[in-house]
Amino acid sequence: MTLAALAALALAAPPCGLPLPAGPLPWSTGETLTYDLDLLGIVKAGTLELSVERPMSGGRIVPLRARARTDASFANLTRIAAVALSWVDPRTLRPERYREEADENGVHKVGDAKLAPPGADVTITYEVAGRRSTATYARQGEALDALSALYRLRAAHLAPGDTFCLDLVARGRYWRVTGTVAPRTEKVQTPLGRLETLRVDASLRRANAPNAPPSAIHLWISRDPARLLVGVVGEVDAGPVRAMLTAARGVRR
Repeated sequence: MTLAALAALALAAPPCGLPLPAGPLPWSTGETLTYDLDLLGIVKAGTLELSVERPMSGGRIVPLRARARTDASFANLTRIAAVALSWVDPRTLRPERYREEADENGVHKVGDAKLAPPGADVTITYEVAGRRSTATYARQGEALDALSALYRLRAAHLAPGDTFCLDLVARGRYWRVTGTVAPRTEKVQTPLGRLETLRVDASLRRANAPNAPPSAIHLWISRDPARLLVGVVGEVDAGPVRAMLTAARGVRR
């Protein structure tokens, strides 16, 4: 194939984006998922709770909430109590605003970003111990946040070998994310039984440091109608952290 033909093929290829929704949303108001956090798969580190809150503004907005807390046994490494909120449009699953607030070893941190209406840029306001700063980033693709991205992937039509891209607001930073669905399904034991899952492997690069080593995150999403987030493995300063589903309430079946 000639260089001209290769160039034409590249131009004809669809741009990398997010997978399409798979149909009706796999969750509803009141769904609450609880996870155990552990370090290196050995040391219990804390708990994480994800919940779908009551709709607002006549049903036009659905708040998604995450709460995380480290255990006292983990306090010698780090102490974290955090909450994050994403206000999403239930029809498009696009977030309007994202806010995260945390106390890390006694230091109060706040991140806030307005994501709607979509524009050329995304501005994040970040506050550490009362000192505020702002940063603006060029939007290259669909801009989501840490919470809305999880629920968007749960709602998506995912198949082995699929790839996707998005921009992401998380931890007061702006990331470029590329992801791949593993070629084979994996069985994961949970309190709800042994679930068949798809593993999603994602690479995150900071938008303002594209040459820095990327961060990796792996997610397991069940293939049943609830398409639960079964587990997550990622990196923090202390090392690899794993979140595993331990309880589920209000799950849509």
